[in-house]
Amino acid sequence: MLFWKRAPKSDRFFFLASIGLLILSLTLVGVRDRQVQAAGEDEEFYRFIDVASEVYNEIRAKYVDEVEARYILEGALDGMFTALDEHSQYMAPDMLKSLERDTAGEFSGIGINIGKRQGVLTVIAPIPGSPAAEAGLLPWDRIIEIEGESTKNMDLQTAVKLLTGPAGTKVSFKVFRFGEEEELEFSVVRANIEIDSVFHKMMDDKIGYIRLARFSENTSRDTRRSLLDLKSKGAEAIILDLRYNSGGLLREAIEVSDLFLEKGSLIVSTKGRMTNQNREYYAQSDSLTRLPVFILVNDGSASASEIVAGALQDHRRGVIIGPAGENTFGKGSVQTIANLSNSLVDDEDGNPMESAMRLTTARYYTPSGRTIHHIGITPDIGVPITRKHKIELVRHGLYGEPYTGEDWHVREGVEGDEGTNGGIELQTQEPEPAAPADPDVPFFKVEPPNLVEDDFVDIVLEEAHKQLKIYMILQRGADAPMGETIALGSTPDAAEMN
Repeated sequence: MLFWKRAPKSDRFFFLASIGLLILSLTLVGVRDRQVQAAGEDEEFYRFIDVASEVYNEIRAKYVDEVEARYILEGALDGMFTALDEHSQYMAPDMLKSLERDTAGEFSGIGINIGKRQGVLTVIAPIPGSPAAEAGLLPWDRIIEIEGESTKNMDLQTAVKLLTGPAGTKVSFKVFRFGEEEELEFSVVRANIEIDSVFHKMMDDKIGYIRLARFSENTSRDTRRSLLDLKSKGAEAIILDLRYNSGGLLREAIEVSDLFLEKGSLIVSTKGRMTNQNREYYAQSDSLTRLPVFILVNDGSASASEIVAGALQDHRRGVIIGPAGENTFGKGSVQTIANLSNSLVDDEDGNPMESAMRLTTARYYTPSGRTIHHIGITPDIGVPITRKHKIELVRHGLYGEPYTGEDWHVREGVEGDEGTNGGIELQTQEPEPAAPADPDVPFFKVEPPNLVEDDFVDIVLEEAHKQLKIYMILQRGADAPMGETIALGSTPDAAEMN
């Protein structure tokens, strides 16, 4: 204190400033330490920042064409997620808005769900009745070129941007399809519609039919309403059609499963590196119906569809019917959508626009502990189909989705799920085939699993209808009560129809 009183004002000011700088330095060191810890206590993080900064400056100064800073930075972000898996991604503001429209059931584009499989841009499923379906696109078609640009190493966001556009405009692209000698060229006119996710009708006086086109907002609510309506019309059995349903919201898949399962039944479980991702989801209420259920699937049934099919199959609550030799798509992942506090894009008023990231953080398992990623679910009953009829089925459209021309809205987007606070990426029991090592082999010529052979015939819905009628007759013959008192698997041979 004596020093402080005797010291000139200038010395006291210098002393206070020094103390302030010391505190600031310690604070910055603390911030840096926390950043190091957040980066895995890895000095390579800061080495990366230095290298990335140097590369960025070199590109901006010397690249043959002038490049916008945002384009370079977004490319760097895309690359970070590409190193993880095919479903994790940076979501720029326009991509985030597209996802929000997608889960609300409002779509735009040519009408296909796309994803990366074996490193190649792949059609998961065309929306039945859409321009893409009318043109003849099929699941597992490899999109190898869009508007003259190769899709090799192209990220999903770029592909979506190239394929989307105003209604009435055309987009041209090339497709590689196994079994075809030549690459296929398509020129498809974009369109716009809003589509419902649930459709239902009575197939006859005893069997009801429910078609789920997508697991979007209110799908479980509308499925409940459909079940109640069919029961009021005398339905004694249900066909649940999940063909070409590429997924959607996990919570909707869980709630749809809940409609058919007894209270307390495990629907799906998740496991991840963070303990808060280790979860089990159970049916929360008594089943809305105990009517026999046959579930239709194909190689366009993915993600949330596979959750429902897997849960009902594991609990012997339903019989799965699909094309012979063809599993479901095998996308067993549900990604977390996390909004970012920072953005690279401003709106017209100069305010940052909301961006996000989609990140795989866990893996999910069916009630029996099965993993289905890159494997899919195998139907209990396989129905032979032909490639020709498969094309015609997509072009015709499933119930509730007939093609009506320019009034149709169709969607373009990446297939993904949210709503779990945890994403899932399953380990495969067998490794997925790697891209060809031979540089002379095109990047897209990787054989997909369960490719449909040409000598099959498709009568899946008709076969399900016939099999379900036989099942009902057998139950009557065994003096089993009909309607609400029947649950698949309640008798020794109830699930042994295949």
